[in-house]
Amino acid sequence: MKNLQLLIIPFLMLFQTIFAQTKEIKGDTAFWYRRNIQLQKILDLKNFEKSQDAFNFRFWNHGQIVEISKDSSEINGSIVNYIYYTKKPNKSKKDTLTSKILLTSQQSKIIYDIVKSSKILELPSDENIDQWIQGTDGITYIIEHSDKKSYWYKNYWTPSSQDSIPEAIVVLGLVEKLSDTLNLKEVYSSFKKLLPKKGCYNSGGMVNMCYISNSFELGYSGATKLPLGFYSSYSAIYIGETKINGSASLQYNFDNNGFHHLNLQMAKWNIFHKSSSLSDYIAYNYQNRILNLNDLKNEFENHQLKYGLNLKKNFSIGLGLDYLSKDYDKFGGLLYAHKWFSKPKISTTLSTSVFDNRFNYKAQIFKDINFNSRFLVNSISFGIAYEDFMKYRDLYFSLKVMI
Repeated sequence: MKNLQLLIIPFLMLFQTIFAQTKEIKGDTAFWYRRNIQLQKILDLKNFEKSQDAFNFRFWNHGQIVEISKDSSEINGSIVNYIYYTKKPNKSKKDTLTSKILLTSQQSKIIYDIVKSSKILELPSDENIDQWIQGTDGITYIIEHSDKKSYWYKNYWTPSSQDSIPEAIVVLGLVEKLSDTLNLKEVYSSFKKLLPKKGCYNSGGMVNMCYISNSFELGYSGATKLPLGFYSSYSAIYIGETKINGSASLQYNFDNNGFHHLNLQMAKWNIFHKSSSLSDYIAYNYQNRILNLNDLKNEFENHQLKYGLNLKKNFSIGLGLDYLSKDYDKFGGLLYAHKWFSKPKISTTLSTSVFDNRFNYKAQIFKDINFNSRFLVNSISFGIAYEDFMKYRDLYFSLKVMI
């Protein structure tokens, strides 16, 4: 008898497994169903085809899922948020970031009642609805539901564009009630706010949202009179969850005779204005120099503060103060202009300080060479600059690598 039981138990388990996989599948299984099978595994969603719950329901919007299950008298529900993530634009490898929020028993009961009373369970998939037009650039809502015997998979392309046909009104009514009852937009916004502020994100549509990557530059900086030196800079939109919108750079040129030029700059942008046609910035620049002027060692120190605007067509202007100390003690005015030419990838900069009747100025030009996402290096920049500072004239050149 014991041996017979050992034979019967595995047989019953096998029979239950086979039975659970023989549900009748109804709806649109041509495209969306096959595409979502893999995504269901990634998101660890319940398999409605195998589930023996009395009722299952799942609503898909871009990046968000509402799921309800009823077994006997117990009703459970959840909201699953997800988004596709790539480290760099146009990179093929992507990860799926997710979060799951369990609904309370009361919330689950309310959503269950909304679904049951909405007539959504009675609708066929949109391909079987007369006058339902199809397109490619709208939004597609997906509905899944099952009982113990059948499983339905249905999709509805942009019901708001269906000229108010009755079936579209049913879908839109359900979408509105789910969104309002569960605050779905606010929930998804909170989910996105916690994502790392770098890389690119896509919720399943045609639009990517990319954060401008924090950049680090390192390279060689030299001059005809100060041939040794280096350059480094760091620019950040975010550091962790904190919005920075700032940058810092350090340039140091020197020779073997004790002469040098130190240039330290810190900047912050998007202070009062932030748009595609107008943004602003403020920058502080400290310079320390020991220079050979007329065979004499002269020491200079500059404190420069400027405020500027980034205008249309990649043009920037700035205005500020320049304080010259150490061997001199003077205040002067500071003017700044910058122009970026996108097609040849060339930038030009001109800055000048005015002290009484004395003009100090520096003119720079840089050429950028960009690389695609397969390279470890984002770009290489070659630059040349000419400076006239207190009758000290020098030609600077640099090679910078952006990582």
